[in-house]
Amino acid sequence: MKKFLIFILLIAAGYFTYEYLIKEKEVLEIKADKLLSTAHSMDADAPALSPTRTGAVGGTVKNISDKVVTNIVLKYQMDAKPVEARIDRLEPGETKNFSTQSVNLRYADPSFYLEEVTYD
Repeated sequence: MKKFLIFILLIAAGYFTYEYLIKEKEVLEIKADKLLSTAHSMDADAPALSPTRTGAVGGTVKNISDKVVTNIVLKYQMDAKPVEARIDRLEPGETKNFSTQSVNLRYADPSFYLEEVTYD
C-alpha cells in the first residue's frame, strides 16, 4: 500500500511539473471560419457556365498573454491551397479581425485548417 501511495504522488508531481513548468502557455486565441462567394454569368445570350467559387478564411485573433505580440502570421490550408493572414501587433487583451487572400475553389463546401502560427 505504501508503494502505491508513493506511485500516485510521483504521478501527481509529474503532472503538476509538466502543467506549470514545462508546458508552453497559450498566447493567442484564434476563432476562424470560411468566407465563401459564388459568381454567376449574367449574360442571357452566353452559354451556361459553371459558377466561379472563391473562398477565404476570416475571423478574430485575441492576445491572451500579458506581453505584446508582434509579426503574427496565420497559415491555413483551404481547399488544399495555402493562404495566410498577417497581423503586425497585438497588445495584451486586444482582439483584431483578420482575413486571408481569396482563392478559387474546386468544391462548393471546401475544408480548411490552421497549419501554422508564428509570432515574435
